Amino acid sequence: MEAILFDKDGTLLNYEKVWTPFAIKSVKAFTEHFNIHSQKENVARALGLVDNKMQSGSVAASGTGTDIHETYEKFAEGGGEWAQRFYEENLDFIAEHMELIDGSREVLSTLKTLGYKNVIVTSDSRKGTELFIKQLDLTELIDDIVAGDDTEYQKPDIRVLYPFLNRHNYAVDDIVMVGDNDADTLLGKDEGLYTIGVLSGTSKEDDLKGADMILASVTDLIESGEFVLHDKRK
Repeated sequence: MEAILFDKDGTLLNYEKVWTPFAIKSVKAFTEHFNIHSQKENVARALGLVDNKMQSGSVAASGTGTDIHETYEKFAEGGGEWAQRFYEENLDFIAEHMELIDGSREVLSTLKTLGYKNVIVTSDSRKGTELFIKQLDLTELIDDIVAGDDTEYQKPDIRVLYPFLNRHNYAVDDIVMVGDNDADTLLGKDEGLYTIGVLSGTSKEDDLKGADMILASVTDLIESGEFVLHDKRK
């Protein structure tokens, strides 16, 4: 095993601290901007926000920025462009609310010390992912990024990883994917990619289809100072 691939939101980043409040804020602003107040609950549900809580497997929880923008567009012409602008205009709000899941920094540091590469594989944009790394001072701990706007594909399609695998001359057996929803745990399933589901995000255990292992959080990736799958390392 050479590299550990981490989903970002709900796996390393506390989802409820940043994206749920951002979704609530954006739905309110969107329905006000387009004067469709009666559609507020429908817009929220379409994104996956129910009773101010994000649902597992929803557009907002596991979709790309494009998926989210297309959802807004369904409710108002120009909604997709509005959503993109709103995101960019609220990067400070997003950054201020970013908070690592307890213990995740220490896990990344330990894995780095053990000689593994730490890689973020996310549906979020590269701009948003780089903001996350900078805001939470993770530059020295993250070796590479696979972002949602890097290719035309998205998780769980294994092709999202092809540019990354080619860059490092890695095979599927060289990597492990860790994430909090089935877009992560089903990633590369047919190709034999080992996946670990964590319960720190929006999913419950039954939602983590395809996972080879399920843990409470990334802190459980380390046992007695070693990565839990260290015996699989080449």
